[in-house]
Amino acid sequence: MFFSLNKRFFFTIITFLLLCSGIFFIIFEKTIGKKLQAEQSNIITRNQYVIELLNENIALRKKISNLQPDIPLQLNAKQEELTREQKLNEELTLRYNEDYASFTETLRIIGYGAILTLISLIILWLLLKRWVISPIDKLTTLSVDVANGDFTKRIDIPKSKFTDEFDTLMHTINFMLNNIESNINEIKEKEIFLQNIIDAMPDAIRIIDKDYNIVLSNKAYNNSVKNKYFHKSKKCYEAYSKENTCPCSSAIHLCPLKELEKSASPTLKLVHTVNNRPLSINSARINLNNSYGIVESIRDLSDNVNYSHQQKISSLGFLASSLAHEMKNNLGAINLILEGLLQKYYTDTSNKTEEKKYLEMISSQIKECITVPERLLKLSRSSDTLSSFNIISSITDMLSLLDYEIKSKGINVIKNFSNTKEKIIGNETDFKMIILNLIQNAINAMPNGGDLEIKTNTNKDEILINIKDSGIGIKEDNLKHIFEPFYSTHNQTDNKGTGLGLAIVKDLVQKLNAKIAVSSTVDVGTTFQITIPRQKTQKMLVK
Repeated sequence: MFFSLNKRFFFTIITFLLLCSGIFFIIFEKTIGKKLQAEQSNIITRNQYVIELLNENIALRKKISNLQPDIPLQLNAKQEELTREQKLNEELTLRYNEDYASFTETLRIIGYGAILTLISLIILWLLLKRWVISPIDKLTTLSVDVANGDFTKRIDIPKSKFTDEFDTLMHTINFMLNNIESNINEIKEKEIFLQNIIDAMPDAIRIIDKDYNIVLSNKAYNNSVKNKYFHKSKKCYEAYSKENTCPCSSAIHLCPLKELEKSASPTLKLVHTVNNRPLSINSARINLNNSYGIVESIRDLSDNVNYSHQQKISSLGFLASSLAHEMKNNLGAINLILEGLLQKYYTDTSNKTEEKKYLEMISSQIKECITVPERLLKLSRSSDTLSSFNIISSITDMLSLLDYEIKSKGINVIKNFSNTKEKIIGNETDFKMIILNLIQNAINAMPNGGDLEIKTNTNKDEILINIKDSGIGIKEDNLKHIFEPFYSTHNQTDNKGTGLGLAIVKDLVQKLNAKIAVSSTVDVGTTFQITIPRQKTQKMLVK
């Protein structure tokens, strides 16, 4: 229980005063009081004796008339004795009055002494309050403010010619607080500077201590939490899922903290999939408050996928415009010459000569060549504008675009289209890019030729598109990674790939609010199935 010095001094003075008063009255009662009581008892006894003598004197006077003449002598003796007793009584009374006056004077002196003592104690208490209690109160108030984190408060020290130890102590504390506040402000400025540096980084940054606590993060990471790529948490493993109550096992996510702790390498690179988003995680070991910790740099590879998709679209646009510029005019001129020859020498419609047949075939192929750059140009026109388009027509355009590559590798195309007038709502360019990537993967999987089957079907609410090849297939261990950015199995066919084709496909399929699945058997073939909501139930996702 807190008991202030002010109260302690006050109660001490009161207790001391009461104790002194009690001791005085006890001593007084034991000495002077008893003496006065004894004298008072003697006086009372003497008075009673005198009263008895007076009563006897009165009785004797009544008997005088009856006494004999020799009685006066005895009476005189009694009278003398009575006179002596009266004088003695007067002396005792006078002495008692003098003693009582002395006692009263003693009490008066003691009273004045007690008052002076009380005044002295009060003055002493006031001086203690000014010189001791007040400085201690100031120090206590300041210590409470500092304990609550307020380092801006200072002790107000009055100016005086004379200083004591408390003044020196308060000056020292003020100087110490000035240094502490200066150091804290410097540390805060450095923290703000460092925070601004990591906030300026485009990648998500977080620092994790040995107990899996996220001790620092940057703006990009906080934005990823707001966008729900991660969950808001204090522990790093809880950021992946709220259900995680312990560090990640290797079956869920490879833990960089555990791996770097037992590894000799200072860095580690991983790819984690969080909420269907591929994340590249670069981790490095750091010394954190004389303890072990790591710093993680997290990059959303979806941005790279979108960037690569835009690069492809831009490249196609450049290629299409170049082809259209270089080929269309020249091929158009050649086609005009051929049509002129046909009109001049083969105007007769009944003419079935072999020369006319070849010229017409040449003219038809030239017209087909002119449509190639037009298809590329149409494919390169990327836009977020949604429209209703025919899926069979789009698939046919992509087959025509890859016709030469398909035929040059001896691939047999099997078309099995149902509901040829079926339409969906979306970005036609994105849909064509999906089909283009999947057909190119099928062609790459059949370097020595094979069968490419493209099949469409519908049910009540969905459109199913299957693209099946009879190529080398994909191993089961690789199958779960094929949609991850920069993952490629093209080394099996001695081709080089970026590993972004299927990642782009998955991203574009999600924009269509559709789903993609894959099944494969080694040396038998691979089938990609796209499931798209039909036009009446489809809801598009626009980024």
